[in-house]
Amino acid sequence: MLNLYRTSWLYFILTSFLLVVSHLSQATHIVGGELELRYLGTQSAYTHRINLNLYFDDYNGDAGADDGLVTVGIFAKRTNQFIGYIPLNRLSSEYVPYTRPACANPTLRTRLIRHSVDLTLDPNVFNDAGGYYMSWERCCRNGAIANINNPGSAGSTFYLEFPAITNGQTRVNNSSPVFAIPKGDYACIGQPFTLDFSAKDADGDSLTYTLVTPYNGYSSMGVPNPGALNRPTPPTFASGPYPPVRWINGISVANEIPGRVPLRVNATTGLLTVTPDRAGLFVFSVEVGEYRNKRLIGLVRRDYQVLVTDCQNNNAPQLLFRPAGQNSFYKEGNVVTIAEKDTNCLSLYVTDINPNQRITITNMSGSIPGLTIGPGDLQTRTSHDTLQASFCFGRCVGDGKPFTLMIRATDDGCPQGLTDTLSIQLNIIPSANNKPKASTDLFNNLAKVTVGSSLTFNAFGTDMDNDNVTIQAVGRGFTLAQAGMSFTSGAGVGKVSGPFVWKPTCTQATQTSYLVDFIVTDTRCNRNLRDTVTVNLAAIGIPSQPPTIKTTLAQQVVELTVSPSDSTGHTTFDVLGNDPDRDTLRLTGVGRGFDVKAAGMEFNSKTGLPTLASLFNWKPTCELMAGRTDTTFVVDFVVDDRSCQPKHTDTTTVTFHVKNPEVNNEIKVPNVFTPNGDGLNDYFAVKDMPENSCAEQFKSVDITNRWGQPIYKSTDPNFRWYGNNSPAGTYYYLILTTSRTFKGPVTIMR
Repeated sequence: MLNLYRTSWLYFILTSFLLVVSHLSQATHIVGGELELRYLGTQSAYTHRINLNLYFDDYNGDAGADDGLVTVGIFAKRTNQFIGYIPLNRLSSEYVPYTRPACANPTLRTRLIRHSVDLTLDPNVFNDAGGYYMSWERCCRNGAIANINNPGSAGSTFYLEFPAITNGQTRVNNSSPVFAIPKGDYACIGQPFTLDFSAKDADGDSLTYTLVTPYNGYSSMGVPNPGALNRPTPPTFASGPYPPVRWINGISVANEIPGRVPLRVNATTGLLTVTPDRAGLFVFSVEVGEYRNKRLIGLVRRDYQVLVTDCQNNNAPQLLFRPAGQNSFYKEGNVVTIAEKDTNCLSLYVTDINPNQRITITNMSGSIPGLTIGPGDLQTRTSHDTLQASFCFGRCVGDGKPFTLMIRATDDGCPQGLTDTLSIQLNIIPSANNKPKASTDLFNNLAKVTVGSSLTFNAFGTDMDNDNVTIQAVGRGFTLAQAGMSFTSGAGVGKVSGPFVWKPTCTQATQTSYLVDFIVTDTRCNRNLRDTVTVNLAAIGIPSQPPTIKTTLAQQVVELTVSPSDSTGHTTFDVLGNDPDRDTLRLTGVGRGFDVKAAGMEFNSKTGLPTLASLFNWKPTCELMAGRTDTTFVVDFVVDDRSCQPKHTDTTTVTFHVKNPEVNNEIKVPNVFTPNGDGLNDYFAVKDMPENSCAEQFKSVDITNRWGQPIYKSTDPNFRWYGNNSPAGTYYYLILTTSRTFKGPVTIMR
């Protein structure tokens, strides 16, 4: 079995089997319970959690039958093939509460025992489209059960169906329905009784509820816990279908608890109702079907039992309503017409022939605006008391249509309070709703705003009915944010207001006008009314003369020769921006097809009053030439007065022609010179030595005599050795560049 249980559990299973062999009690007195399968999501280390909730008879049950560990078998639904089993450890135990603890029966005490385990269900294993089911079998039921044969030897089978983990290539994430914890109440002969068996589904699937015959399964008094791991024989798990319990004569799924109103379940809500006519302990089962896209994908059963006793007689209270101005009480079916007011109150009257009853008035009509019930709790002293309460509500009930009001009175009798529900049909005539008023404090709702300045005014909404009102601003064909406008929508009671702010830019000055609608809406039920006021706004640009820009260069074309030397091959000049209106200027420099800073050009954009100056400095490098002998760089220097006029900028362009000196590949070194002062061949020098070329640079020249003693040294490519103080003879030179070496003899002839 793949990924079905954790390694630590396997160790526990084997250890328990080898070391523990215990006697299993036969009479467990199981009340009921159910299984749950929950998907844990992608953040968990495991994909699913299996829970088993066991309801146990804590008064009559055998404590030795409270298993610390239970094992659940899993099967393929289509083939009934056994997939494997899962051990679930006991997590917690708690008493099931009564609706009214004061009504507790000392011989009826139910305990909820929870078992659980987290695990991973492998999609490669659980991929059968027919789905799967899990079950747990245990014997035996309570021997006092009155509606099935041989209850003391009848088993229980908890059962749950779930879909495949994958559907083709699609993963199916699903959790089973989870039942609400029922109350531990008993029922009384002749009195209505309810039990909440509703369930919630984490995936939002649709649920339906059906009464079914409980499963007996294959456990027995001889083998009460076939899946137990602490037996001397290996655990066994039987596949379905599981045999049901056998009803006694006269009992079926139609009256699992017999009575004037036999046991019923609301197929939509899961609420169980019964008015039993005999005492006894009655077992029953409810099945919840889980539907997704109108297809049944899973189901789960819950077994349970209810004790019916012959209780002290309790009568339901009587709830009455007397319309205003009438002497007689309301008769159900009649329609009561009232004119709507801010607060609408109905006069209720309550009687109960049982003295000393605490009676609670509750609304059963859903959400009602402005609902108050006063007092909500009433106390009878005698059987003849008539108590009064007011049931009040605000506007909008029924929204102008006939409305049925459901009001319930519940006493505090045991085991559950008895109720009387009053159904009142109302025709509420809506009160008149006056239209709200929208306005502003902007003169004539018209304004022209100069660019650079700001416009602020307030918009108002009022409602003479004092209804809730809201206000919002909407631009016609534009959003407020796009136009640089701001207004915060607001709400209030009877009145509302908010400030409108606009700081237009030149962009807004290009449009003739802007229309802004301020919409005020009152929220009167679903009969809302609105009013709109429109303002007409325009942005006006400031008159401005164009700015000018120039440089301190004599001409706008600069010739540069790349030089590895720091002292040559660079240019420096100022860029000057001016404006006749002395507007604040913005000065920038932009390279055509290149980034100014990346090219090593030093220039800072500036903002300020004229005259605005910024220094430009540049020394091109060999790296910038990238092997080229010459190239051109063009920089546009722009000044902008940022006015709204069409001509708000001026540009001057500087072109840089950059050359890389060529290298003479054929350098000839003379081998003789005659320093006699005749002006001819008086010194030793080499023509066309590389000076500033990026490809090759001169490094040094060294001259030694024939004994290797240094005579002359220079790092100037234009060196001249006149042989001063050196006798005639042969000398030796060593000339170095960054890429070549020249050496040889040179002779002085005098």
